[in-house]
Amino acid sequence: LSVPKYHEKNLKIVIETLLINDYPLDFIFETINNRLKSLVHKKTLKQKQQTNDDNSINELDNKSWFVVPYINNITEKFIDIVKDCNVRLSFFSLNKLSCFIKTQKDHVASLMKRNVIYKINCNDCDASYVGQTKRTLATRVKEHKNDIRKIDGNLSVISEHRLSSNHEFDWEGVEIMDSERWMYKRRISEMLFIKLQKNGLNLQSDTDLLHNSYIPILEEFK
Repeated sequence: LSVPKYHEKNLKIVIETLLINDYPLDFIFETINNRLKSLVHKKTLKQKQQTNDDNSINELDNKSWFVVPYINNITEKFIDIVKDCNVRLSFFSLNKLSCFIKTQKDHVASLMKRNVIYKINCNDCDASYVGQTKRTLATRVKEHKNDIRKIDGNLSVISEHRLSSNHEFDWEGVEIMDSERWMYKRRISEMLFIKLQKNGLNLQSDTDLLHNSYIPILEEFK
């Protein structure tokens, strides 16, 4: 009875064989009926299981990933934050292999590094500015420094602070906060460091894309 196209033929053979061996007709049909019910029941269960599996896969596919760096006793707090959100939580390690295995390349001066998140501090107050660049840091710092010479009046926040407060920035001591080659991750890192500033000059729009789940944890670091 396993192959559908042979069902009718096989049933006839079974019935005839049992009748030849003097089995009661009621017994024959009751046995066949029970067997058919069992097969149908198993098939139904299998179909339901397949449907449930497909639904589970679809639910997972519809969820987005929320990726955060793993920091002991800090990252665990995200589990409660996102448990009611339609997202899956994923962690990545801050301990990259390059931190432990040093190649024998010549040391690259800080200002010649690329793909970095940097912080420029004011020499005369606690104001600071955080930015990111894929170019050399020296190129970006030079742009910040020369921005004050613009004649169109569209000055950066750094230039406005220099003019309004008569302050100067520490151009030689620009800090590299992080290094990340991927633009998306670099922007996330930039927004995190912007939020960690005590007196940041960055515009509010610079962190518009930062997920709200980060805010409570970042407040603990200030």
